Amino acid sequence: MDFLANGVDDDENIVFGDSSDDRNVLRIVVTEASTEIAHALMYRILSNNVFEDDQLIYLVVYETFEKALFLESIVIELTESSPTQLYGIIYTHEPSIAFKDADIVFCIGLARGYEFVDEEYEDLFFEECALIAKFHGETLERYAKRDVKVIVLGNMTATIISHYAKSIPRKNFTTLSKFNMKMCAAHIATRVGCRADQIKNIILWGTDNKSTFPDCRYISFAKDVIINDCLRAWLKVDLPRILQDVLNRSLYSRSLAYALAEHCKVLWYGTEQGEWTCMGVYSDSSYGVHEGIFFSYPVFCNNKEYEIVQGLLDNNSYVQRQIEKISEVLLLKIRAAFRICNSK
Repeated sequence: MDFLANGVDDDENIVFGDSSDDRNVLRIVVTEASTEIAHALMYRILSNNVFEDDQLIYLVVYETFEKALFLESIVIELTESSPTQLYGIIYTHEPSIAFKDADIVFCIGLARGYEFVDEEYEDLFFEECALIAKFHGETLERYAKRDVKVIVLGNMTATIISHYAKSIPRKNFTTLSKFNMKMCAAHIATRVGCRADQIKNIILWGTDNKSTFPDCRYISFAKDVIINDCLRAWLKVDLPRILQDVLNRSLYSRSLAYALAEHCKVLWYGTEQGEWTCMGVYSDSSYGVHEGIFFSYPVFCNNKEYEIVQGLLDNNSYVQRQIEKISEVLLLKIRAAFRICNSK
């Protein structure tokens, strides 16, 4: 299974299944595949944690030319365990091979949750992140199917990618909010003495990094928990500060990967009756968010589609101010990124 610098040939195509199974094979692409997040995500996808047991997966492991030499060992590790869902696997640095006929694309990107501040908009790293997003968008436009589902790390990144993938519907793009939701649930569970999975309907407005606001006005518990004034005050005042502190620490690569896998699972199979999840989706100006940017909303999912949950503000000016503030910050960052994209 030798790596070829100019692309992939039959030696790098490992197919375990039978061609008669093709109608039930999902072609899944993971970009920036040499990163720890991508590595953990691919294991999660292939360990029956995302799709049903009978769903076959053709995994495309994609990286830039400079880093593609690391992919062979990753592919060997993935195939060594011989997961039952793995129909085939390929590694490549060629976009025309990687993105062709993809059903699902996970765009990991360079930033991977990094929170840029205003003075960093002129930095080379910010420029590289914006240009990689532009490249992913142009590549999707050129090679991917029109009904591909694209899951992205970062709202700025998703806004750029979807802009350059012009013929793919914006509703096909979503970004990660699940990580922040799970972090909130973990801290709330510790506070009230229940399991994190017993907490429902947390809202994360904003982004997948520090520009986020947890809203617990509609929170519910699967076990008896008394929501008294003390808990309400903690949820409103202390939890946002705790979340900011958590997100200031080192990147949680594996946790982000697991959250990406769960995001995909919920998008694919839907939310439970009466429950919502949060995803970054294309703003239609709901809740006063600038139209045309990706923003984390509460959403219902069904049949691989999402719907923004409406009517949750209830004239709450405090929450509205937080949403508008985050929307403004995100818009400035997106405009700075597009200035770079338009100049290159």
